[in-house]
Amino acid sequence: MILYFSATGNSRCVARRLGERLGERVADLRTCGEVRLADGECLGFVFPIHCWGIPPTVAELIRRLSTTGSAAYCFMVATCGDDTGLTAREWSALMCEKGLTADAQFSVQMPNTYVLLPGFDVDSPALEARKLETMPSRVDTIADLVRNRRCGDLTHHGKFAWLKSKAIRPGFIKRINDKKFHVDDSCRGCGRCAANCPVGNIEIVDNRPRWKGNCINCLACYHTCSHHAIAYGKATARKGQYNKLLKR
Repeated sequence: MILYFSATGNSRCVARRLGERLGERVADLRTCGEVRLADGECLGFVFPIHCWGIPPTVAELIRRLSTTGSAAYCFMVATCGDDTGLTAREWSALMCEKGLTADAQFSVQMPNTYVLLPGFDVDSPALEARKLETMPSRVDTIADLVRNRRCGDLTHHGKFAWLKSKAIRPGFIKRINDKKFHVDDSCRGCGRCAANCPVGNIEIVDNRPRWKGNCINCLACYHTCSHHAIAYGKATARKGQYNKLLKR
């Protein structure tokens, strides 16, 4: 069984390919309050890296998850633009909290989506294409490792992992809010932003999106707007969009 959480589509794409290669069931973590595992079945979690860690929403969904049966092998696959920091440790602690094993941790580089700070932008077209072209072989390698029950932390920590996950991440988490989101006159009120918000934080009022205060700063709304009408203060000015894998 493979459970995923996805905002801009990267993790969903990885989870589905992994499920195909392993012959495993694949489901959206948001809709799975309970999972019934068959004898000998593995349990995998696929999710994006937010601020060099597990998105708080994902951690809460996992905490609420009820599992029946015993997983023979538990693993995680984190999708990241660059690196994962100490996410493997965080996930292992979460599995321990749930009474599950934390057998293996993997990561897959996918196109960058975070654009809310100076110097943070989407990848160049060439780098984006290279990551998407490399993804299938990386996922197939992970499938082989899972099939052979490989154990251990095989994520790409990156440089200064402790500093990123333990010192910088808490500040990032405190900054998460939707107060600066707005649209310009090019907004058509199509509702695509609301449809693609993974946490249902947007509603359309008078043909304009309204954010409801439960944002996770995944930026699915920003990236999915075909008119580039959504902005976050001045932080997104002249920044690019990534929407290759978003739902249409």
